[in-house]
Amino acid sequence: MLPRLKRITILNDIFEIPVEGKIFTLPESFKLAVSLKNELARYGKRFSLTGFNDKSTTIRIILNSNLVSHSQGYKIKITPAGIVLMAKTTQGIFYSLQSLIQMMREYECRIPTMIIEDEPDFENRGFMLDISRDRIPNMDTLKKIINTLSELKYNQFQLYTEHTFAYNNHELVWKDYTPLTSEEVQELNDYCRERFIELVPNQNSFGHLGKWLKHNQYRYLAECPDGFITPWGEKYGPFSLSPAVPETLNFLSELFDELLPNFTSTKVNIGADETYDLGLGKSKELCEKYGKGRVYLDFLLKIYQILNKRGKTMMFWGDIIKKYPELVEQLPDDVIALLWGYEADHPYSEECKLFATKGVTFYVCPGTSTWDSFTGRSDNALANIKNALANGQKYNSIGFLLTDWGDNGHHQHLPFSMISLGYAASLGWNLSENLTNDELLKEVNTHVFKTKFPIAESVYNLGTIYNHIKLKLHNASPYFISLVFPHRISKYLSEIDDEDVKNTEDAIQIANTIIHNLSEFMIKVESESEKLTILQIMNNAEMLVLGMELLILIKQNENISLIPEERKTHLKQKLEQITEQYRTLWSTLNREGGLNYSVEKLSQISKYL
Repeated sequence: MLPRLKRITILNDIFEIPVEGKIFTLPESFKLAVSLKNELARYGKRFSLTGFNDKSTTIRIILNSNLVSHSQGYKIKITPAGIVLMAKTTQGIFYSLQSLIQMMREYECRIPTMIIEDEPDFENRGFMLDISRDRIPNMDTLKKIINTLSELKYNQFQLYTEHTFAYNNHELVWKDYTPLTSEEVQELNDYCRERFIELVPNQNSFGHLGKWLKHNQYRYLAECPDGFITPWGEKYGPFSLSPAVPETLNFLSELFDELLPNFTSTKVNIGADETYDLGLGKSKELCEKYGKGRVYLDFLLKIYQILNKRGKTMMFWGDIIKKYPELVEQLPDDVIALLWGYEADHPYSEECKLFATKGVTFYVCPGTSTWDSFTGRSDNALANIKNALANGQKYNSIGFLLTDWGDNGHHQHLPFSMISLGYAASLGWNLSENLTNDELLKEVNTHVFKTKFPIAESVYNLGTIYNHIKLKLHNASPYFISLVFPHRISKYLSEIDDEDVKNTEDAIQIANTIIHNLSEFMIKVESESEKLTILQIMNNAEMLVLGMELLILIKQNENISLIPEERKTHLKQKLEQITEQYRTLWSTLNREGGLNYSVEKLSQISKYL
C-alpha cells in the first residue's frame, strides 16, 4: 500500500469480491459510490447502488462523525460478509476508496479480512510542479498527474508560474509558451476538487520574473534593468521587481485580479525567493538606509495587503527572510512560510525551529532532486524528503510541499519524479512507517507505474549514477553540467582524477545495461502507458550517457575544442538522435510552446563540437 496504513487488525480470512453485488450509499456519498462501481467494473464486477441497507449489500459506505474523529481519517472493515467503509467526511470516504482500490489491485479482488483505521500525520500534503522552465504539460498529462496525486492521498497541487498563465493584457510575455488559459485552470480546479485536491494558485511576484522584465514594456519595473552579477559570478537579469518602483504594486494587483478568480483555493503562493539582485539597483539607497532584510519584508507586506484585501492567505518561500531572524517574528500571523532546501543534509532542524519559535506557520518543502541531472539523484531525494518531514513533524509544520523544478530546460521526464512522489506521500501520511528502498520501489511499480516490471528499480538506479564521480555539485549532477554547460565543467577538471574517469566508464556500462533491460521490457509490456513511461526513461538515460562520455573526453583532452574530430562527429550524431526522440516524447505529453527553448539548451554543446 502507498501510503502505508496506520493501524491494521488481521482477521485471518479472505473476502472475494463477487461478480455481482450492491453498494449501499446515501446521496452525500453517491458520486463516490459511482466511482467505486466504475472501478469494480474494470475487474468484470457488476454492482448496483442502493439506499436500502440490508443483508444483500456487499459494500457499505457510512458517513458518521461518531465513528471516526479525524476529518480526513477513515475506517475499513473487511469480513467474509462484505466491506464497510466508514468516515466522518466525504473526504475520508474518498481516501478509504483509494486504499480499497489499491487492495483490489494488489490482491486481485481476493482481499484478506481485516480492520483498518487510518488518518494522516500531515494535514496538508502538497506537490508543486514547475511549468515555467519551458515544459508545460498538456491537459491530459496534468489530469493523469492529478489522478496519481489523488490515489496517493495528496490534497494540494501547485503549478509554479512565472509567465505561463495567459493574462489578457500580456500576450507579449507568454505568446511563445502555449500557456494555461483561464478556462483550462478552472477545468483543472474542478478536476482537483472532485478528487479532494486543492489547486493552489502560484505566481512568483518578486524575483524570477526575467521573462517579463526582459521586454521593454516591463523593464521599468526591474530592480536591475540592465542585469547584475550573480553570487556565482555570472552576468544575469533583469530578474526581480524593484521595491523602489511604486508601479510594481499596481502591476501585481492587476495580475492577481485576473488570476485568482479561477481558483477556489483561499491560498496563494507568491514565491518571493532568491531575490539575488535586491539592493544592487534601484533599491540600493533604500537598502543602505534601512537594511536589505527590512526592504524585503516591507515589500512582502505590501503584497500581503493586496492578497489580504481579497480574502487570501499568502504563502511565500522562506529562504530570504530566514537570513534575518529578528524580522521573522514581524511576519503577519496569517501567512504560511515555505521552508525549502534540496540537499540531503539541509538544515531543516535549525530552520523549522526558528520559524516555530517565532510563531510562524510553515510547510517543509523538500524536492524530487530531478532537475539539472537528467535522471535525478535518487538517494539524495529520499534523504532530503525524510529530513524535511521528520523535522516538520517535530516542529509542528502544518504541511509539506514536494517541489519538482525544471531548471535549465526541464529536460528530465516525469517518471523520474515518481519515486519521490510516492515516498513523500507515504511519509506525509504515516511518518512512523519508513519504507525500505525495496519496499518503496515495489509499491511505486504497483501503484504509480502500475506495472509488473521493475521499472522503478531502473529509475532509482539511474538516479544514483551521479555518485560514480567524487565531484559533488549543489542541486546538480556533474554529468548534466558536462552536456548542457561544458564551459562550467571545465572549471572543475582539477577535481576530477583518473579514478573518476574509470568509474564514469563503469557507470556508462551500467546505464547502457539498464537501457538494454528497458528495451527488453518494451517488447513484453502491453499497456501504451507503460511503453511511454519506458521510452521517457530511456531517453533521459541516453542523455546521461552522453553527458558521461563528454565529461571523460573533456577531462582527457583538457579542453572541449581539442576533442578529436571523429569523436565530435559521434557526439553530434548521438545528440541528434536523442533530441529527435525528445521532441517526439515532448509533443505527446506537453504543449509545443517552450520545446524549442528546451532543445536549444540541451543542444548548446553543438557550438563547441
